[in-house]
Amino acid sequence: MISIKRILTLAMAGLLTACTSQISINDVLPQQELDRSIYLRGDFTLWDAEPQYQFKQVGPALYQAQVRFSTPGKVYEFKIADADFSEGFNCGYSDSQPSGQSLTLGQSTRADCSTIYNYFSYTPAIKGSYIVSIDFSDYDKPQVTITKR
Repeated sequence: MISIKRILTLAMAGLLTACTSQISINDVLPQQELDRSIYLRGDFTLWDAEPQYQFKQVGPALYQAQVRFSTPGKVYEFKIADADFSEGFNCGYSDSQPSGQSLTLGQSTRADCSTIYNYFSYTPAIKGSYIVSIDFSDYDKPQVTITKR
């Protein structure tokens, strides 16, 4: 006959085994993959969709593009958009953001991907390469961040 102590030991072992199953970050974050290419489009590209400014997926729901700003103090204007500036893929600043269109280095801001005129702006303090990221973890409220490379 099996003792109560033995039953409890087996039950605890089963619970511990269940708790140690591996969970990856992909199980927690949504797998938001875009069905089209998106580009960093701005005054530095004459607003064209150029291949060197195409965003690349670097993680679940996270896309990045690199840009070189060569004039410190100049206001650069840009959007994140597909080749046709399609609704839902035409991302500029959200009117709900108190900071407006201006991005601050290292701080994320909410984007609106159905806007027509709301472009972002950034004024670099020093020339160099920058990374523009857009995070679609919450597809209805994507976040845009600019960082120095």
